[in-house]
Amino acid sequence: MQEWPLIVFTLLIQLSVGSTLFTTFILMYAADSLNTQEKWRVAVPAMLLAFVAGALGLVASTAHLGYPLNAFHALSHISSSWLSREIVFASLYLGILGLTTLIGLVAKRVATSLMLLASLLGLIDLFCMSAIYVHASVATWMHINTYVMFYATALSLGAITALWRLSRCPWLPWKQARRISVICGGALIAVTLARLLEQPIYLESLNGVSRDAVTFPHQPLIAFAQSGRLRLMAWVILTVGTIITACSLQTHRIGRLLLVTGGTAVLLAEIMLRFNFFSIH
Repeated sequence: MQEWPLIVFTLLIQLSVGSTLFTTFILMYAADSLNTQEKWRVAVPAMLLAFVAGALGLVASTAHLGYPLNAFHALSHISSSWLSREIVFASLYLGILGLTTLIGLVAKRVATSLMLLASLLGLIDLFCMSAIYVHASVATWMHINTYVMFYATALSLGAITALWRLSRCPWLPWKQARRISVICGGALIAVTLARLLEQPIYLESLNGVSRDAVTFPHQPLIAFAQSGRLRLMAWVILTVGTIITACSLQTHRIGRLLLVTGGTAVLLAEIMLRFNFFSIH
């Protein structure tokens, strides 16, 4: 398997963007009830996680380019290349997020407006990242399923990160923390359900593609068929992980053991599904 750098890159960037999105949501949702210090205590650890994950993801992406300086050559086709656009928006996203995190660490305050900008750039980056594969000549990638997968991964991992952060803030007003936790848990459930409902449509579209389709030197449809057991196992683990994570919200405070168990299962499923996505030969 030569695509591990891409697996690591895409998952880390999506984790980063998801964490930024949910952190921004928490800041805006609780804007009127948390003071500057409380916002800082909630947001900065999550911002640090998002920045480190994003930075490591970009480092992993250079391994796929073969030679790190090739990233500069990729930027020369921004008007026509989704790869160039993805590099630009990933860099802008990480730059704004890094600046916001630095302000938080130095000034002890969170610039919510910059977090909103970082979230927007992150969403655009995910679109560009998805478009790279949708516009590639690989039958199993050229479907809206790629957009669904990449955005859903970001939302799923972001929701779990947000729940974990909330579980580490026992000083938050319980009613407010409970409402935010339910929204995050509901988002995880909704995203998982949407992905499961979209799969039959995706599989039906693949049935209409000739089994002789070959993108030299790859045979994605054959590889996809051969990995059916892995894919089924991943969907089961994802569903179970989502249910366990939801169960962590049934206690007075977030059940950390259930959250860790469910979150780990969701992450494992995402890794398996991404491995399946990039297995095209």
